[in-house]
Amino acid sequence: MTLHILVIGDFFMRNEVLKYYLSKYLSEVDENLDFQMIEWSMHGYQKGEAKGVYGKIQEFVGEPSDVAKRMDEVEVLVTHLAPVTSEVMDASDRLKVIACTRGGPINVDIAAATQRNIPVIYTPGRNDDAVADYTIGMILAETRNIARSHEALKKGIWKDEFYDFDLCGYELVGKTLGVVGFGHIGRKVALRAKAFGMKILVYDPYASKEGIAEFGGELVDFETLLRNSDFVTIHCRLTSETEKLIGKKELSMMKKTAYLINTARGKIVDEEALIEALRKKAIAGAALDVFAEEPLNNDSPLLSLDNVTITPHIAGAAKDVVHRAARMVAEDIKRVLKGERPIHCANPSVLQKLGKDYT
Repeated sequence: MTLHILVIGDFFMRNEVLKYYLSKYLSEVDENLDFQMIEWSMHGYQKGEAKGVYGKIQEFVGEPSDVAKRMDEVEVLVTHLAPVTSEVMDASDRLKVIACTRGGPINVDIAAATQRNIPVIYTPGRNDDAVADYTIGMILAETRNIARSHEALKKGIWKDEFYDFDLCGYELVGKTLGVVGFGHIGRKVALRAKAFGMKILVYDPYASKEGIAEFGGELVDFETLLRNSDFVTIHCRLTSETEKLIGKKELSMMKKTAYLINTARGKIVDEEALIEALRKKAIAGAALDVFAEEPLNNDSPLLSLDNVTITPHIAGAAKDVVHRAARMVAEDIKRVLKGERPIHCANPSVLQKLGKDYT
């Protein structure tokens, strides 16, 4: 027997890394592995929800028809950004498992997969450490003028005025970090911040006081966090509940010396209100890796403000993330094919329907 595997990598999720881990783990299931390797472009990213012929998917690249035409006899489909719709699934009557190397498989039509009893594997937590590291880096870059002084020096400008009392920033020791959202990333940010000697305040209506205390934090209400934090960092999901969670009212509650950091999703912040607050120096500054619309428009006021550090949604980009995600999907695909219960399955209800124990 031969196991037919279609791998759609890109210039982040490298095919050679995916093949290495898939070969390592799936050779325990079948000695004969037939790989079809496609390198997908990351350009043409479609962020919004696509309905109709696409089903219900988000944040994908390419057309389902381009995937479907490569699906002949495919039993295992592994992708990062390619759209996986009912059209794709129906293009192979041998498809046993779909794997998406992302924290949320939103480019896969989960409902369609569930209807067809196809497990969907994904990789929650793949970039937790990367984003937590980056968040601390953004805090330091903004408050200590790292990015601004770098930019000036590259232009041949020795700006020793960054030593000016009004322009230099703050040490982190003894400062208060307000963490909005205390999932895996929020917790890891808190642990890193504690190492800097910071006090941790947490707002998360779904987290327990005891759980937060384990990470050295204190559970408070949202207003208390905003009014008392020197740095407010966002780590919650974007939902109807959290969209524009931080707007004009919330920004007005923050200290004039405080900074806002966002490495989660741009629409959690009312961007126009933030721009106004930065222009008026209502807060000291901001560090943003995400924006309401991406890519950031060339005429965005954020590009000209002198109290904001901005980067192009790269907090999760680290080599370790690629290896971790590849290993996670390979291990779980092996579990599915061996009739064992996968650790991360987006539609676990299908497991019982497949006629195996999956214990």
